[in-house]
Amino acid sequence: MDFNDEQWRSWNQLIRQTRKGDREAYERLLVEISPLVQRYVAKRVFDSQYVEDVFQEVLLSFHKALHTYRVDLPFAPWFFAVIRNATWTALVKNRKFVEREVPTEDFSSVPATEEEEERMDDRLRLALESLPAIYRQAVEMLKFRGMRVEAAAKELGISKIALRVRAHRGYSLLRKNLTAQKQEDKK
Repeated sequence: MDFNDEQWRSWNQLIRQTRKGDREAYERLLVEISPLVQRYVAKRVFDSQYVEDVFQEVLLSFHKALHTYRVDLPFAPWFFAVIRNATWTALVKNRKFVEREVPTEDFSSVPATEEEEERMDDRLRLALESLPAIYRQAVEMLKFRGMRVEAAAKELGISKIALRVRAHRGYSLLRKNLTAQKQEDKK
């Protein structure tokens, strides 16, 4: 796919519409830039099992940085700076994770007590129930039912990007809810 000046201007316009609250413009922007971001990441991530994770982190970084783009300036330089930095950050973060990773066989084989497992299940259930329905649905489909992004998005009738955004927001809220529950338990 060739990205010409007209395409860059179109994306600039989609950002303008997004800033005015147009969700469809934002989704269209994500759908249109995703192939470019995917190729960029795939060329820089040598371990294929991490390409999708890095791609997701780059899209999230793009989302977070969108407010910093000055629409009166060319889109391409800003865009590539954001995805380059996000890719680098994701790779560094992943490297640190891998360095700290401990094989499961190094863990003690002492199982959690039944009471501890039930309490953890209750916390998770409560945290999931507190999520807005669209986020809970995305989390449940991807993490608990083990569905592939493509299949879950098709079932919901939304784009893969929209599903990933919902899932990410759901994970963030879930983490926040579980942390709050843990703090309450300590009191």
